[in-house]
Amino acid sequence: MRSTVPIADLVDGDRHPCALELDVMLEDPATGEPVRRATASSPERVERALAAAAALHGGEGWGGLADEERADALEAAAAAVEARVPEIVRAEAYATGVPLAQTSGLGVIVGGAFRLAAARLRAGLLHARSVRPDGRVVEVRRAPLGPALCVVPYNAPAPMAAHKAASALAAGCPVVVKAPELAPYGTQLLVEAAAEGLAAAGAPPAVLQLLHGDGATGARLVADDRIRVVSFTGGTAAGREVAAVCGRALKPVQLELGGNNPLVVLPDADVEVAGRVAAELLTTLNGQWCRALGRLVVPAPLLGDVLDAARAVLRDLRVGDPLDPATEYGPLAHSRHRARALAAVDALTGAGAKAHALAGVPERGNYLAPLLVTGAPEAATREEVFGPVATVHPYADEGEAVALANSTGYGLEGYVVGADETAALGVARRVRAGEVKVNGSSLLSLHPDTPRPAWGSSGLVDEGTDETVLHFTGARVTGVEGSFALHTRPWGTS
Repeated sequence: MRSTVPIADLVDGDRHPCALELDVMLEDPATGEPVRRATASSPERVERALAAAAALHGGEGWGGLADEERADALEAAAAAVEARVPEIVRAEAYATGVPLAQTSGLGVIVGGAFRLAAARLRAGLLHARSVRPDGRVVEVRRAPLGPALCVVPYNAPAPMAAHKAASALAAGCPVVVKAPELAPYGTQLLVEAAAEGLAAAGAPPAVLQLLHGDGATGARLVADDRIRVVSFTGGTAAGREVAAVCGRALKPVQLELGGNNPLVVLPDADVEVAGRVAAELLTTLNGQWCRALGRLVVPAPLLGDVLDAARAVLRDLRVGDPLDPATEYGPLAHSRHRARALAAVDALTGAGAKAHALAGVPERGNYLAPLLVTGAPEAATREEVFGPVATVHPYADEGEAVALANSTGYGLEGYVVGADETAALGVARRVRAGEVKVNGSSLLSLHPDTPRPAWGSSGLVDEGTDETVLHFTGARVTGVEGSFALHTRPWGTS
């Protein structure tokens, strides 16, 4: 069944349909047919949400609870979300075009994020103690900064919303989630389910709210003084604007932005492995992935063999309806994003490059064949193409390979393929990116306890299991000075 989810905001426990229409049509990505106009929360509802979040924070009705109580509520939210995972992942596939097989794999995150945040609270993440020589204890308590705004993009919105919202809730912040206007359905279901679980555990209604809209709604929320901390995932241009506003207001902001991620194939690499990794990085989430392949950096003598190997992997790719469980590769989420990716390819081919299609796709719908582009001037390939498109860069020696990997200004993810793991790790350590994987291309991080950093134009402030929770907090140090302070000489005195 192809159906959409009724779009409504959730403000202080009150669900209200969004009647404000935006100047963009939502589409069925598989057919390209228009479905309905995108909608937004009214200015009055936005104001009410901000006021409710500020009042809740001021009254300490959530942040003032014991960590164990918030953990209990988060686990109730997890249970409520997990009961609706099949519905959420199907809505994600329908809206984004990402195959159901992939959105289902990500489904573990939507409930797991709340359980993981609860576990970190129970482990004492927000508390530390130091004991002075006089025996007195100095306590460091991480306290909520205030109402938090979580802005998520259209490519995998529900998992990202779950991670951000669960982390902010664990920190003690009232949370406002802004859903992506082009793919609102999964986020709608996620937030409604989580809010139901929180309410059943006794949490106040304003603890988790949902608003809809485009960049104008997001800009209003970011700029409002009642929002005290922001987590944003999206494009680099929008991220710069968010950073500028937050910088002027001196409010912390976490940004995960674009990437032009290199795959460095070393001379000793197994060509079939290199081709498989390149193919996976081009097609995961249909290439709508900030950690997707951006540039394939390959020894000149292996160039043709690696392209052939990638083409061989994708030759039998099952392309089709994202709601079909057998589909491996689907359409882009919206025709405007497909048009933007094609325009970037046209600019490269107009400069003398050649685009190599690695798989066939249907003519109907928002499908775009995975493309490797050869012969483009390196300086023309430094911007991200958000889609299944990567440029190919032959190199002569390791120094040139590393320079090509690092020349874009981005620094989100990197990949290295080589038979000698020690040598491959040595190259990986020279790639300027937050995470660099050797001989792999998984959606998952190398380890759940490691941070997910972003360098350069790819963002600010690490994400991660602990890092995102801590982003929403400030440290408060308390203790009694006592005799130790009175009898300690200031620096430089005698």
